[in-house]
Amino acid sequence: MTPAEFKALREGLGLSERDVSMLTMAKEAQIKAWEQGLEDVPEAEGGLLMDIEREVERRLAEALKRALARDVVTLKRFKSPLDFKKTGPDMRPIPSMLAYRCHSALIGRLYRALRRAGRDVTIIYS
Repeated sequence: MTPAEFKALREGLGLSERDVSMLTMAKEAQIKAWEQGLEDVPEAEGGLLMDIEREVERRLAEALKRALARDVVTLKRFKSPLDFKKTGPDMRPIPSMLAYRCHSALIGRLYRALRRAGRDVTIIYS
């Protein structure tokens, strides 16, 4: 995985360098070095982000199919990680420490996909 691909994945998932650091146990400075191309992105760490990306995309495909079958589409956006933790969906196998951010990225992707499909969409806070 190239440094640019790694950074694009991280940002597309709504993850900070600190989030990836907690996930991989690598220091934030090391993650910055990967993204700047100063060090190679380790296969295992890049693979972890790809696994999370695949899971978000799988969920997106399912949610898009369900949403397109409805006349009215309302998406629920949680106000905070605490609100998400209390009542949010089960995001397994995505690690719980990243679930809120990945859910937020999923809502954004779903919103854009529905708008591209010409659907009106409302997002509410929960």
